[in-house]
Amino acid sequence: MNLIVKPVFFKTEKEGAGRILKAVEEILPCHVKLAPPAILNSWEDLPDFQEGLEGAHAILELTENIRAVPIRLLVRLGDLGLPLLLFGGDYAVAARRLEATGYWKSRGVKVHLALTRADLKDQLALLGAKHRVENTRALLIGSRFDSPYVLTSSPDFGLARRALGVEIHSCENAKYLDYYRATGEAEVASLAQEWRREADQVVEPGQEDLMKSARFYLAMKRMIDEFSAGAVAINCLPFVEELQGTPCMALAKLNDEGIPAACEGDLTALMTMIFMERLAGRPGFLGNVIYASPDENVIAINHCVFPLRMSGYDQPQKSYALRDYHGRGMGVCAAYEPDMGVVVTVSRFNTDFREMVFLRGQLVGYGEDYCRTNLRVKIQDARAFVRQVRGNHDILVYGDHAKGIEDLCMEFGITPVCVG
Repeated sequence: MNLIVKPVFFKTEKEGAGRILKAVEEILPCHVKLAPPAILNSWEDLPDFQEGLEGAHAILELTENIRAVPIRLLVRLGDLGLPLLLFGGDYAVAARRLEATGYWKSRGVKVHLALTRADLKDQLALLGAKHRVENTRALLIGSRFDSPYVLTSSPDFGLARRALGVEIHSCENAKYLDYYRATGEAEVASLAQEWRREADQVVEPGQEDLMKSARFYLAMKRMIDEFSAGAVAINCLPFVEELQGTPCMALAKLNDEGIPAACEGDLTALMTMIFMERLAGRPGFLGNVIYASPDENVIAINHCVFPLRMSGYDQPQKSYALRDYHGRGMGVCAAYEPDMGVVVTVSRFNTDFREMVFLRGQLVGYGEDYCRTNLRVKIQDARAFVRQVRGNHDILVYGDHAKGIEDLCMEFGITPVCVG
């Protein structure tokens, strides 16, 4: 799902273009790749340039001396149906680019004018995130209508497709159970043993619990592969009762692999997880907000699926203990102490994906409260947050992503609602 960007120069020597490209390559974000560059010297070069755009998702104009370029040649870039990024060097706005930008915007062309190399990196990352959201295929395992506790899960797959470009496929419980029961014993046992070796401590779960959890993971992974999905939600509670096991560990591991994975069949939460994972480049924690104190301005968020790579995929996996599910003597969860003091962002879409409510906070406490992971977050205004809630399951991601949320929402035409 890489974003392919086509660099273009007007009236530029190859040596100069090569120097500029080398500097751009040094700041390319993950999931953004450059196509072979093009140099346009006259109107006659446009047909070949247009033909060379096959496979590209955006155009990056990098001319240093834009004053030598006829403005009517420059504005033809906006006729090619791709978003435009413009950068002529740090602080080099140029009257021609401003005039062309105004012309394009009045015609609905997506255009980004970078003032610095840092701006260019941010804008490339933004378009990369948007491209990855739009090209995500999601899988729902189980019914979208009978989740016992979730009423704000979007029931209309078309809403996610129209708002975010995410295509959702579904399979019924029976098909998933076929995959679950068809997993090989040796493969299941090997994965269960791997988790046991990884863990610092195994507290309650026995071998049968680990085998069931490994089977959950392997069945889900095979279905994800079959549907070519990049995200998954499972309506898990019916399976918990039928199988006397939980997918908590499986979901944590999938999130650690960059596959947003939500429980309780909550598609609104899953779309939030996809949006935030593509934006932040790290997994999110889906949790219930169970406490909100206006005196302390602290909220508590808890659940049993806590990814082990919350700090980023390039960071070491956290050491963890294997615990049971809600103290019920079944299921497997990974539990560990998070990074106290880290800045976090908490967010959730509304059901039709027209708004995203979000806030920034600081992780100030950790413990257990029914669920295995209970995070206490210091925020600006607990009352304002509760007034703006769009559902129970919020997504917590390490880092301050407020600006990124606002920018990416703007790209999608979604209203960002910041509450601190």
